[in-house]
Amino acid sequence: MTSPDPDSLLSQDTRERFGKTISAWIERAGWGHDTPLRWGKAAGFSSLADSTFNRLQRGKIAQPYPMTFLQFGLMNDRLARKDYGLEPDDPLLPRVARQRPIEHDDGRLWTATDFFSHFIGELEAPAWAREQPLPSLEQAVAASAEAVTLFKAAAEAAGLTLPQAWESLAAVAATAPADVMPPLGTEELDVLRMVLSGWHTWTPEQLGQLMDLDGGLRPLILLRYWKDTKDVAH
Repeated sequence: MTSPDPDSLLSQDTRERFGKTISAWIERAGWGHDTPLRWGKAAGFSSLADSTFNRLQRGKIAQPYPMTFLQFGLMNDRLARKDYGLEPDDPLLPRVARQRPIEHDDGRLWTATDFFSHFIGELEAPAWAREQPLPSLEQAVAASAEAVTLFKAAAEAAGLTLPQAWESLAAVAATAPADVMPPLGTEELDVLRMVLSGWHTWTPEQLGQLMDLDGGLRPLILLRYWKDTKDVAH
């Protein structure tokens, strides 16, 4: 009797769902698909090859090695214990520390078995990794207005002109601790500057991309953090 083809055991949709989950996971911390491997090499533990991670993201591996799920479980456990294994001045540390472990909705940590169960479709993705509805146009307009209000109020309170306030805000965005301030990419900061200048209103699609996995809006988190720092000063 011949063994079944692995491709027949799992649907492509199931593999792609796993890929979306691990993609959402690394995106929440600004990781690349090579970050797990770089972390593992620097800290001295077994981690996934960047090519393997990338292929899993795209649903291109029908039958991963068992070690793959053990590596996911090990990495998740180290994140939960904050066991980063990196020197304080290692440039990789802030990015690793920004990440959070994957947990069940009741708070239990995902283990290697859970990663495997999700891969074969027996375990649903965590709530934050499931597809979210697109914000409405009204929500996008309201969020844009809220950002402008926060920005102008903080600038006025600090006695800064708007150009000075933007320079201060951009500096904070570049240096804020990764574990307390979700990152914004270069393009996202460029759009934020246009929003704060009144030249642009976020679209629903842009707003959806700016939501963190806890439902917060990353630019508003940045603005509130900036307002509370000593950087907002003369």
